[in-house]
Order: sequence, then C-alpha cells, then structure tokens
Amino acid sequence: MKKSLYIVLIVAGVCGLAAAVVYNTPAGQDAIFKRLMSLALTQPPDTYDGMRVIVCGSASPLGNDPNRAQACIAVVTPEHFFLFDVGARSPLRIAQARLPMSRIDGVFLTHYHSDHIAGLPDVNLASWVQRRPGPLQVYGPNGIEAVVAGFNAAYDLDRGYRTAHHGSEMLPSEHGFMEAITIPTDGIVWDDGVATVTSFTVQHPPITPAVGYRVDYRGRSAVISGDTNAAENLFAAARGADLLFHDALSRTLLDPMIEVTSEANVPVMPVIMTDVIDYHADATTLPEATAEAGVKQLVLYHTVPVPPFALAAKMFLRDLPDDIILADDLHTFDLPPDSSEIIVHAP
Repeated sequence: MKKSLYIVLIVAGVCGLAAAVVYNTPAGQDAIFKRLMSLALTQPPDTYDGMRVIVCGSASPLGNDPNRAQACIAVVTPEHFFLFDVGARSPLRIAQARLPMSRIDGVFLTHYHSDHIAGLPDVNLASWVQRRPGPLQVYGPNGIEAVVAGFNAAYDLDRGYRTAHHGSEMLPSEHGFMEAITIPTDGIVWDDGVATVTSFTVQHPPITPAVGYRVDYRGRSAVISGDTNAAENLFAAARGADLLFHDALSRTLLDPMIEVTSEANVPVMPVIMTDVIDYHADATTLPEATAEAGVKQLVLYHTVPVPPFALAAKMFLRDLPDDIILADDLHTFDLPPDSSEIIVHAP
C-alpha cells in the first residue's frame, strides 16, 4: 500500500515538474500558445437546426458591472443571423459566442439611445473583415438615416486606411459602409418565406418612435421588447410566443439607491434614477400580462438597475414567479423547429 502511494507521489511530482518546465521554457510556451490559438481561432461557428437566441447584452446604463454588456439580442438559424440592438461591449459577447459575422443579415434597432447603438461600428468592422458580401444593413424606425449617416461619416477615414492597408480585394471599400433601412413602426420588416421579423410600437416616452420586434421561424417565435413600459401593444404582438425578452426595472433595488444618494446629497443621481421609473417596465407588472398573452417563457434583460452581485439578483426576482429568468450575458435559448421545447443554456 505504501509502495503504491510512493509511486503515485513520484509520478505526480514528475508530471508537475514536466509541466513547470514546459510552461516556463520558450519552446513549451510556444507550443501551449499555438494550441490555445488553434482552439480559439479555427473553430467554426456553432450550428443548430432551429432558432437559437443569445443574450449578447443584458445590462442597462444604470449600474456598473464589467461582466455585462449593454442591450443586444442575437437570433441565429441555419439560414439567418439577426442582431437586435448593439449596446456598448456587446461586440465582445458576439465574438465570445462565435456568431457567424460573415453572413449577418442585418441589425434591427429598437430606438436610438446610446446604450442600444454604441456597438454598431464594431459590428460593422467585424462583419466587413470577415468578408460580408455587401454593406451592413441596419433597420430602424424614423431617424435611422441620421444615425447611420453619422457613423459612416465618423468612420470614413478608418475605412480608407483599412482598404489601403489590406487591399480592395480583401476589404472592398464599398462593402465597409452601413446602409440605413427605415421600417414601419408596426408591420413586417423582413420576410424571406422562412423567417419573418415584425415590428410593433412600444412606450418609451419621450422617445418616439420606439419599437420592439417579433421573430418567427419554423413554428417558433421570440419577442424582443427594447425599452418600454408594460404595453398592451407589445403583449398583443407577443401573443403565443415562445420567448419574450423584456426590459425590467426593480423598485426593490432602485428605491433604496434613490434614498441613499438623496440622503448623501450625491449630485444628479437621485434625479436620474427617479426619472427612469416612468419609461421602463416595473418587473412586477410583467408576469400577469405575459401569462395572459400565452407567452411560454419570460426573460428579463436590460435590467434597471443592473444587479451587481447574487444578493441583488435575488432581490430583483423578489415577488416574481419562480420560472422567470433573469438574463446574464451569453444566456442561450434553443427552440427546436415545430416543437414546444425550450432548451436553456446558462452562461
């Protein structure tokens, strides 16, 4: 028995010494790094025979959590790749999810607050570099032309530099632009006979127009609210949907924050935190309306405020049904075609 133990200890020591040598020598470091880069850079995007929905940004601007990006929902099928809003840091999550940037069909914006559009230039660049076959199509209600024109102008020199460096065959300058497509606030905005994207008006005063979107694909459906109060129009559009991603505000967290900053005479913050109450949905108003609309799964995202730790997340869900999901970045939902199953992958 003792002899066996000695042998195990000796083998473990030799392996540890060998690992230390490999890790601390140039040749060993080179081999490890090459292997890691092979895994990171040569893996093709995941494929899935159905609709896959990935939360690429779950945060709002109220709160500072470096582990969360701002609003972004990706919808991927074997034939399609859509993005709904692209807030700050969401391009990092898109890259981590290894989404198929070369075949992106378009970005659909709900409205033009900065936390929903700040990632547009990075999405444009990443998909252009991966040989997107034309300009990036960016869909949105009235105002989209000004937003896209502004980004195109700001990155005009950048496009020129990159084409000059890599060559027009690799990065044709005419493909490096974004193309604005104005959509109706209520109606079909995409339909190729397989997938349909429908817009609907939401309530985010004083922002107008502001919209949400519903995606239907092979008998499955997902609804993205953007920023809104609990609105009858939204729940009418979401009727019978498999998934509803709805922005959500927690008074349980927000009220103490307002109280503390007011008592401490912190400038500006109490006013801003009070103002957000009237144009984001109180989380407690959502479950009943979701159930009445026949939605199978409610997912809270674009959380106000962002819960910075486990206790805050538990408080956010206080008084809500146990089956409601509070989204984290890279939460993934698979919807098999012509089925009622919802497969949830926690990040």
